[in-house]
Amino acid sequence: MDTFLGRSNLIIFCARNADQKFKYYIDLQFLLDKAAKVLEKGAETPIHSQNPLEKLAIGLQKLRFPQDSNKTKIVTRVGREEVFALWEDEFLKVTQWLTYFNEFQNLPQMLQLEIVKRVWKVFSRLEKLATTAIARRQKICDENMIVAFIEKDLVLCDLKTLDVDLSWCTKYTFEQLKFFNKIDFEKQADALVQPMLDLQPTDVELSYMLCQLCFHQLGKHHQGVLLEISEQFQDSLSNHLHDYYVNSLGIKNYVNRIASMMKINNKIQNFVYHDRVKQELMRVFDIFHVKYSHPDLFQNS
Repeated sequence: MDTFLGRSNLIIFCARNADQKFKYYIDLQFLLDKAAKVLEKGAETPIHSQNPLEKLAIGLQKLRFPQDSNKTKIVTRVGREEVFALWEDEFLKVTQWLTYFNEFQNLPQMLQLEIVKRVWKVFSRLEKLATTAIARRQKICDENMIVAFIEKDLVLCDLKTLDVDLSWCTKYTFEQLKFFNKIDFEKQADALVQPMLDLQPTDVELSYMLCQLCFHQLGKHHQGVLLEISEQFQDSLSNHLHDYYVNSLGIKNYVNRIASMMKINNKIQNFVYHDRVKQELMRVFDIFHVKYSHPDLFQNS
């Protein structure tokens, strides 16, 4: 990642020992330690708002579109360093964003980190979708491109021409692995960007969509305390969304807006399920030769 972001990497990539079956070991502990420090520090900028969703929206705006951003990069090749940079940015972004959510901040830090570990990938799907929709609407990128802010850089890549190097994690090429992926990321983007362009959600609506998607996935795959927390958060945020429509926007009939929002989220959930099935199939066929220090980071991806 030194060549991608210009600084040291928090994700450590190591060769295996001779007596181990896997080929490479990926240590994510430094990334988790960094996230724990972010959670301990809390929100970088104090934001005062009676509606927690509006506070989350302001925090989201700060994270997605940094004011001192002045560099645009077009990525034509993605390999190990770029993937690690993306993971690190995604994980720390959702960690920082949730520090703007008071109810989340009231949880014990260990529980906060467990939630982040289980929602960061699905958060990133929707957040990058929304960023790409804005970029396409503003003619910043072509229709076949996806867009993301990675730290303070605006990164663009063309899905049709992107060169993907997977030699660091498998002996198979990206083209060969398409056998397992009948619905690839390009098709997912095509199915989701247009509905997002049609909806044009406000930052508050997008914050609600992100929360609903994350906490629904959390409750769907976990029982006990995490399920209870996810249900409490979803109920609370639904009330705050109602308050936003009625008191901030003066809108009483917002059913169609919510239906459009949930349609997008449901599509993402369907793609997540498809990808989980694909990952299980790849595991059965022993496609990847890496081992993670914390495999639970990728269980809900």
